[in-house]
Amino acid sequence: MRVEPLSGALGVGVTGLDLARPLSPAVQHELRSLMASAHLLLFRGQAITVGDHVRLGRTFGPVLDEDHKGVGYVSNVRPGGFVPEGTLLFHSDFAFTAEPCPGISLYALDVPAGCPTVWANAVRAAAMLPDDLRAAVADASALHLFDLVGQRGDARYREASLGPEGPLTPRWVHPVVLAHPATGADVLYVNQMQTDRIVDLDPQVGEALLQRLFGILYDASNTYRHDWEVGDIVVWDNVALQHSRPVPPPSAPRTLHRVAISEHSVFDLVPAFADYLSARDGAAQ
Repeated sequence: MRVEPLSGALGVGVTGLDLARPLSPAVQHELRSLMASAHLLLFRGQAITVGDHVRLGRTFGPVLDEDHKGVGYVSNVRPGGFVPEGTLLFHSDFAFTAEPCPGISLYALDVPAGCPTVWANAVRAAAMLPDDLRAAVADASALHLFDLVGQRGDARYREASLGPEGPLTPRWVHPVVLAHPATGADVLYVNQMQTDRIVDLDPQVGEALLQRLFGILYDASNTYRHDWEVGDIVVWDNVALQHSRPVPPPSAPRTLHRVAISEHSVFDLVPAFADYLSARDGAAQ
């Protein structure tokens, strides 16, 4: 196994492994150590099954099974595909819940040119905060929210437009500087898509702080852009990193297999969403 850094900000490329075969305990241990330090692993040129992908995911933690909708597809051509179209602003999956998803893996099955994924390192950003900004947010918390019915990724969700919390508009307050649940490292836990505001601050003061934080988080020096090729597998720490996507090329087929490394699906965290989907699908029949 060989390891090379992908950028100065985050990630390593791992070569010399065939992920269609089980990994030895020693290799699994090394991959977990790499994840803890680099937060993202890239494996190129792989040819794997769904079962192989799930087995890889289990190297890093529990994987949701298909009944919990954790194994699925990011696709604009496959029925039921997640986020089929459009831009996705930087975000961390399920930041609007009590237990954000610990990890995610994508396997590229059909990918057009010109539709990368970009990651930002929220651990590195926390370490880069200037003293005055660190002091200003040391004890602060931020409100994160989402609309499960009117999902979109190209605009920031705001409480003013969503209104009071409802069963399908979940929200949660997390510390602006969050202790990573596995490593204890400081994580700058605000994001471009789901963070409405810093709570208990004057709105203008809080927004000015958020914009300074975003400037550090999303500076080009703190990101890694990945241009997908068929056979690529990426596994990343969804708490340490945020991810985004520019608008995909129109009409170009795009399908990636997705594995969620988590004990809880969105249906566990927001039970009303399963009821909503059942009622919607029943009405459509």
